[in-house]
Amino acid sequence: MADYREVATRLLTENMNAAPGETLLVVTDTDTNHIGRALFEAGVDLGLDSGLFEIPPMERNGMEPPESVARAMESADVVVCPTSASLTHTRAREAATEAGARVATMPGITDQMFSAGAITADYEEVERLTAALTEKLTAADEARIEAGGASATMSLSGRDGIPSDGIIADPGDSGNLPSGESYVAPVEGTATGTLVFDGGLAGVGVLDDPLTVELDAGHITSVEGAAADEFLDATSGDDCARRVCELGLGTNPAASIIGTVLEDEKVYGTCHVAFGDNLGFGGTIDCDSHLDGVILEPTVSLDGDVVVADGEVRV
Repeated sequence: MADYREVATRLLTENMNAAPGETLLVVTDTDTNHIGRALFEAGVDLGLDSGLFEIPPMERNGMEPPESVARAMESADVVVCPTSASLTHTRAREAATEAGARVATMPGITDQMFSAGAITADYEEVERLTAALTEKLTAADEARIEAGGASATMSLSGRDGIPSDGIIADPGDSGNLPSGESYVAPVEGTATGTLVFDGGLAGVGVLDDPLTVELDAGHITSVEGAAADEFLDATSGDDCARRVCELGLGTNPAASIIGTVLEDEKVYGTCHVAFGDNLGFGGTIDCDSHLDGVILEPTVSLDGDVVVADGEVRV
């Protein structure tokens, strides 16, 4: 636990700019409470007015936490959420940042992730890469993804790119920790073509065999591959769970594919596409689900300009 306290202290001070006298709320669950406890104790050591809220693991990513948790998040200066399922794309997280909280979500965080890998990155370099890609996403009208002998396109017209660079220092900031991605909500109903996921998949883990997803008018029309049944089951709750909601580009050179989407989607030179909710980052899909899939070495073009290829970010 001593090592965890050291990591937690660095996270609160360097990534979140936490200062003595501020209020800290740690939201955790019964599967990740040892990490939550380390963050809480580090907050106490740093002179933060610290609180710890432990809940049962939520059933799926994007599911809203209890109302009492949501209210507590709104009233804190700094919120850190090491949980099994993701609170990133929830109304609770959105309301907290609108109220001025700085919110770091850590969905699927593991012991390995909390002590090594993406969390150890040079976040100044991550910030630089992320900012450059975010600018290009904001300026682009169309994205094209090529991988596995297939391609898909989607409109980005009028949508702003969002940086998640691991620096959550100002009121209203939010992002994942560990972090390293630039992402955007594509225009709903425009994603068409074929995506071949070959990295990690939320709810499944590392993909040993590719998963091929056919898209038409922003919806999934068919899925093929060894993990098809798991993917379809994970997106079976509502029709909105099978709508394209996000395009993201990984910018963290210290991240690796480990089977947990929090780190998998941050791997430098990859891209990820998600299905489900995007209401909290510029889209219109209000869904109690958000599921990401990672493509390892795509060619991603924005208005014909290649920004990711051969495992490299070209900015």
